[in-house]
Order: sequence, then C-alpha cells, then structure tokens
Amino acid sequence: MKKKILGLALVFTMLVSQTAYANEISWNQSLCSHEDSQLLNDDVSLAEDTVFETARGKVFSTGILKISNEQNGNLFISVETVAHKNIDKIYQTVFLDEWDETREDWVQIQNWEFERTKEEEESGELSSFYVEITVSGCKLNHYYRARAMHLVEWDDYMEGKATETNGVLLTDHEV
Repeated sequence: MKKKILGLALVFTMLVSQTAYANEISWNQSLCSHEDSQLLNDDVSLAEDTVFETARGKVFSTGILKISNEQNGNLFISVETVAHKNIDKIYQTVFLDEWDETREDWVQIQNWEFERTKEEEESGELSSFYVEITVSGCKLNHYYRARAMHLVEWDDYMEGKATETNGVLLTDHEV
C-alpha cells in the first residue's frame, strides 16, 4: 500500500510540475516607469529626467540625467547618482539614442560606463557621483535622447533606477 501511495505521489508530482524560465529584462521592464520619449520643439534645447526613491530604508536617493543641444554641433550630457548614506560603489551607464524617422523609433548609437568607489574618494566616503559628457560628431538636425542606469552598491546589496530624457534637436546654431 505504501509503495502504491508513493508511486501515485511521484506520478502526480511529475504531472503538475512545470519548468519556469527567466526572461531577460528589457529597458521598459527595468528600473523605470517611463512613457515613450517625446521629440521636443526645436526651440527647446534641454531635456531632463529625475527619479527619487522615497521608500523608507532605501539607500538609493536620486538619479538625474540631462541632455542639451549646445547649439554648436555638440550634445552635452550629465548624469548624477545620489545615495542617502555612505556606500561602497556607484555605477552609471549612459546610453545615447538617435531618432530614426524611417523606423519611427529610437536607435542606440553609443554608450558609456562609469563607476566610482569609496576608495577613490579623498574622505573615504561616497554618497554621490556626477559625470559630464560632451558628444561631437553626431548628425545635425536629428533628435537625440539620453538614458541612464544608476546603481548603488553597499556590502552585498545593490539598488538602482533608470532615467530617460525626451529628445532634443541637435543644431550648430541658435534656434
């Protein structure tokens, strides 16, 4: 009788078990809740996105991302990540996307990765990291946006958010 019950339990387990596969996380499912980026009017030269973490007990505080048309053929991008307290590392990945009118979609054309550790700080304490990027050589009269992943690490833990700007038109003159 015990063998019969054990056999039925084994068969039942085999019948109701399912294989679960983890999906790769896409940008839209990641650490942000953004709507699609908009193409800003020609006379708007700066786009910015800021995310705040207001949940109590979290270490990640703020992620700020800006892109601007410098009106000289260059784009200027700045990214900043801020934590509530001293942490071990900050990671930032910045993506530059160009609007493709044919596809009516954004296409990633470049990316940069930055990291800062508390050991690199003179005080030995790290709670924020700011980076500026000047981008030249992009096509004039095209729209560009920036996206960024902001991650903070302490001990064996990590938190992060994503930012995404609207698109600005790149020109070599004042609009």
